[in-house]
Amino acid sequence: MPRLILALALVLSAAPAFAQAEADWTIQDQREAARREKWERWRRGGHDGVHFRMLRSYYLAADAIAHEPIVVLGGDATIDGHADDDVVVIGGTLRLGPKAVVDGDVVTVGGDAVIDPAATVRGNVDTTVVTLPNVDWDFGMATWSWRGWWPFAALSATVLRLSLVLIISLLLTVVAPEWVRSMGARASSVVSSGLLGAAAEILFVPALIAVVIGLAISIVGIPLLGAIPFALALGALAWIGGFAAAAACLGARLRGSGIERSSSVVTDLLIGFVVISGLSIVAHVISIGPGWTSPIGWMMRAAGTAVEYVAWTIGLGAALSSRFVRPKATAPPMPAPSVSF
Repeated sequence: MPRLILALALVLSAAPAFAQAEADWTIQDQREAARREKWERWRRGGHDGVHFRMLRSYYLAADAIAHEPIVVLGGDATIDGHADDDVVVIGGTLRLGPKAVVDGDVVTVGGDAVIDPAATVRGNVDTTVVTLPNVDWDFGMATWSWRGWWPFAALSATVLRLSLVLIISLLLTVVAPEWVRSMGARASSVVSSGLLGAAAEILFVPALIAVVIGLAISIVGIPLLGAIPFALALGALAWIGGFAAAAACLGARLRGSGIERSSSVVTDLLIGFVVISGLSIVAHVISIGPGWTSPIGWMMRAAGTAVEYVAWTIGLGAALSSRFVRPKATAPPMPAPSVSF
């Protein structure tokens, strides 16, 4: 009889916890249903996604209307029609014709903005021009006397590395915008995310060695050794996602907003990525020049490496914090549009 009373008391004491868990699951289901409903309404509205061009130019005819943001990377953009959202050009020239109408912001990084006086821009116009030093290229001197082929190889490797990171970051931002946005919110806490990322970088190799040894000495864990490469690949993907979140958080700050309230995470990502990686690319370009530019190139390269390292460390801390620390309950944001090429 005492055991029956004790069991009944335990069941009654656990009932509020079970009720709270059921209520939490119900709220989560309601949020997921509301998010799906918003996505369906947005999709039925006829939206085409972000008009994104990489290393290509974009043209909007005078009688055409673009309902989504226009993002051009490494190319020019000519707008003669009506753009309902932002227009962002990185590494190219933006031209607005006399009949052009832009309801959002106009942002150019590393290029000029040629705006006709008759054009209409209802948002802000942000233009950032990056100018390189005037280097006297003495083509009468053999290129091999300028420290050989190594600067060209270093520049090519850096461009290839950054291009791969940018492509993966864009895919993650488009496929999982809420995940990137939540990590970006955590990356805004620079000190905590940076310390957590630095601790993870220091402890990664010892922890990996300990896990491998523990699995190797146990009979049950030996088959799990084959899963370590896949776990490392997933970890690297999450790290790139954290870097994308840190870049997007920086881009949102530069646009005068927070990533939680940002209307276009893709635009924030592109702006932040250019700011983080631009110094490294410029340093490698300067290193190709004559010998007197070598000290300048090395100093700028060291500074660019430091900036990238800080961004990657903060991104790693944001990714780990997003994985192991439960976020506060917030209203789900609108799903980001897909990219159309």
